[in-house]
Amino acid sequence: MTILNHRIREMCLLDEESVLQAINRLESGRIQIAFVLDTANHLVGVVTNGDIRRFLLEGGQTSDSVRRCMNRNFRSAPADALREDLLKLLDLGFNAIPRIDTDGQLLDVITPDSLPTVPEAPILVRSRAPVRVSFGGGGSDLTYFFVDHPGAVLSTTISLFCHVTLIPRTDTEIHIHSEDLDTVQHYKSISDLQVRLDCNSLLAATVSVIRPLSGFNLYVRSDFPVGSGLGGSSAVTTAIVAAFNELRLDRWTTYEIAEVCFQAERLCFGVAGGWQDQYASAFGGFNLIEFDGTRNLVHPIRLEESIVNELEECLILCDTQMPHESGTIHQAQRRDFDSGQKATELKDAVNLCRKMHHHLIRGELADFGRSLHAGWQLKRGLSSSVSNHRVDDIYSAAMSAGALGGKLLGAGGGGFFLFFVQPRFRKAVTDSLKNAGCQLSAFRFESKGIVSWRTKLI
Repeated sequence: MTILNHRIREMCLLDEESVLQAINRLESGRIQIAFVLDTANHLVGVVTNGDIRRFLLEGGQTSDSVRRCMNRNFRSAPADALREDLLKLLDLGFNAIPRIDTDGQLLDVITPDSLPTVPEAPILVRSRAPVRVSFGGGGSDLTYFFVDHPGAVLSTTISLFCHVTLIPRTDTEIHIHSEDLDTVQHYKSISDLQVRLDCNSLLAATVSVIRPLSGFNLYVRSDFPVGSGLGGSSAVTTAIVAAFNELRLDRWTTYEIAEVCFQAERLCFGVAGGWQDQYASAFGGFNLIEFDGTRNLVHPIRLEESIVNELEECLILCDTQMPHESGTIHQAQRRDFDSGQKATELKDAVNLCRKMHHHLIRGELADFGRSLHAGWQLKRGLSSSVSNHRVDDIYSAAMSAGALGGKLLGAGGGGFFLFFVQPRFRKAVTDSLKNAGCQLSAFRFESKGIVSWRTKLI
């Protein structure tokens, strides 16, 4: 039998009680209605002051059983009634709605001030961050260069993402799952993670910078391979930071997110590299990103839709099947730069980047494609580790088949190639790339950067 709480019990009386007892119950209650129950808590009727007045005017006595004056034709709601339906009944003037189960037992009485709100449910957070393709200016986003020489990078994001799911826990434990690496890391708390921080774990390094106060389960997966040259590690850190940012009351700005990611990836995880990847993944879309000794600025580029569509059709993205170690290449470039070399080449790369920006916004795509070739020649001159015989063979095969220009994405040494190809040469170039052992990768430009949201845990 249902056990009614004190609030509901005060609104009820048994069907064997008298009319006088019903009057006393109505007078002492906040609402002018009483619910009549049998001994098993089945709701058998309701009674109001109006019902009692009519009964007495018709000759009834206050000592009679309330059964004789109660209204057996009453409005009720089932136990699983929707809030919307209950609100509609209250709005129609029913000031008290009994909820009953399938056996007719009274469960609750809904009034305007007692209708419960939707209970707070456990949540999970999801986020995704895109990778980028950099068209020009790579290398000028390195701090040791732009503190003395202005840098600029032209890039866009594409529809390959890192996906993160964050499930808060009620304890302090931290479980980090990487689908890409097929690993699971367990920590008792954030303090345990920081003490045991593994220099080989980008995910743990990112968490250590965020320093969450409670435990969680973190799941990470990517649409791209490790070592792609697409800025994948920055997409991973950006997606993780965005997920935790979704839970903050004072959310970080997009610039602040990029800075947290730079701290996690470059300083805490210790991989040498520049700043462009974090900004590109966080902001998304086509951007000219400028660097100098005072402030880094992201300038979104507004392009005509026809230019975007045509550029998308003219570009070919392919995987060389050769992973690269960007940190090692950047370290070699730093040594050359510190010895007084390569500053001129980086300045030339910045100037070329600005020309590419000009070609892009004016829709001069053939010139843009040729600039990719010029940029690749500059990039190859930055370090002997940027290219190798296989990379050179792939590039030569594509150019011989009709590509106007191209470049190896990322620091170099492997990863993904990007080529600009006019329509009539597209098949010849794709065939040459396949014959060279490359795997073509379909993509679309992605206009958004980080996206995060929360939902109920199901």
